[in-house]
Amino acid sequence: MGLPWGCGQPSFTIHARDLLTSLVTLLLLRLGSAQLRVVGPRHPVSATVGQDVVLPCHLSPQRDARTLDVRWIRKEFSETVHHYRNGEDLYGEQMGAYVRRTELVRDGLSAGRLDLRIMGLTPSDDGLYVCTVEDAHAYKEAIVDLEVSATGADPHLSLGGYEAGGVRVLCRSASWYPLPQLLWRDARGQHLPSVSQTHSQDQEGLFEIEGAVIVTGSVEGPLSCVVRSSRLQQERESSLHIAAPLFHNAQPWMVALALVLVLLAVSIGLGVYLLRKQVQQAAQIEEKAERLEEQAAELAWRRCLLPHNRVKVTLDPRTAHPQLVVSQDNSSVRWEREWQQVSEIPERFDNWRCVLGHTEFREGRHCWLVEVEGERLKDTWWAVGVARASVERKGYFKGSPEGGIWAVQYFHGKIMSLTSPPTDLPLSPVPTRIWVCLDCTQGQVSFINADNGVEIFTFTAASFNGEGIRPWFLLWTQGIQLCLRDSTPQTPSPALGGSCPSPDTPASPLLGPAGAAQE
Repeated sequence: MGLPWGCGQPSFTIHARDLLTSLVTLLLLRLGSAQLRVVGPRHPVSATVGQDVVLPCHLSPQRDARTLDVRWIRKEFSETVHHYRNGEDLYGEQMGAYVRRTELVRDGLSAGRLDLRIMGLTPSDDGLYVCTVEDAHAYKEAIVDLEVSATGADPHLSLGGYEAGGVRVLCRSASWYPLPQLLWRDARGQHLPSVSQTHSQDQEGLFEIEGAVIVTGSVEGPLSCVVRSSRLQQERESSLHIAAPLFHNAQPWMVALALVLVLLAVSIGLGVYLLRKQVQQAAQIEEKAERLEEQAAELAWRRCLLPHNRVKVTLDPRTAHPQLVVSQDNSSVRWEREWQQVSEIPERFDNWRCVLGHTEFREGRHCWLVEVEGERLKDTWWAVGVARASVERKGYFKGSPEGGIWAVQYFHGKIMSLTSPPTDLPLSPVPTRIWVCLDCTQGQVSFINADNGVEIFTFTAASFNGEGIRPWFLLWTQGIQLCLRDSTPQTPSPALGGSCPSPDTPASPLLGPAGAAQE
């Protein structure tokens, strides 16, 4: 005899409930992934020179970070401090200053903590760090401010001799970071003005400060020198009591000194006058030489902008990073979070989001126009310039002349030249239409604001060593694109406006999914 129909209903109800629970869980996971944030501390992290410090950073909402690409970057230099990916620490691209000094705190990775430990702090570690997380679907970052401090030694007081009717007292204290304040106080706690104050840094970056004060007979009781750190809210103090007989000797000494100075002034007055004339003439000659050198440099890039030096430049999609999409006519490029299915070939960049131009230059002067287009121009990361044809394509390399790159970069509100270290360029507003001028003969690369003709920056004495030079572009932000304008004399001037083609699909054929699995 079979079971009644009602006996099968509980099993059906349980399966339906399990299915509904699974669907809700999957939906919550997808929503959580879409809202993933990287969170850093709201306040600066304080630490002392010589100690270890942990820079906190975590995912919100909480999720397992052991399979993610986690990178800590030094914001000022845009270089890697520590790189972790899929359970491994990648030290090959690490800044030299942090070798064997960093580690990702593994205990918290499963709970979404991305904390970085830096060991044996030095003054040069002071500054901003960027905690970044990247997977196939998202790129997020948070900034962590590290304040490194050091409390120096007790001030050392000494006498420097008679001066201005009083006694000169010196105060010196070393091993401070950052630069402290030096103050003078009398016995009643009143501040005394310093007559001089200097400071210097040792090889480790610690400051030594020295100050001087003139003490007269009107100052009663002990004299105190106070060295104070405003960051640590700590101070060191030392006192000195000057005996009264010292002040009695001050005036006669000053009279004798005045007589000697008068005699010396009479005897060497003419010599001083002639020396001043010589110094003035030398300064005028040096100023004229500098002016001529500046004029020669300006003439070089202006000569580069002549119509016959303007060239049509296109992009080489074979070199484009898998996250860069090049337009069909190879005249523009944009960045996408999704990796393109492109062939993995030696010519292609696999870490830096770069692409090269097709043309290779070896001699002569050449100039082309690059325009940055898009709605999100403030919080973006892009760079334009030139690179040696043999520039490294695999892994992370130095974005500077040492790495074979001469370029200017815009990164989160600042434009800078990629010298070593980078040089901030205080330009307002930030140019979005830039002439790139290459002079192979003179070894010079110039960048000109196409809107007003003002020079942005010039690399002089560039070491091309006879090697071919190609246009170079970097783009690491969604919402904008870099466009190459046809600035050759045969065509109407594209510098007056227009919109570059939208790179809807990659120009290179789809040869396989190799690029999508690299990071």
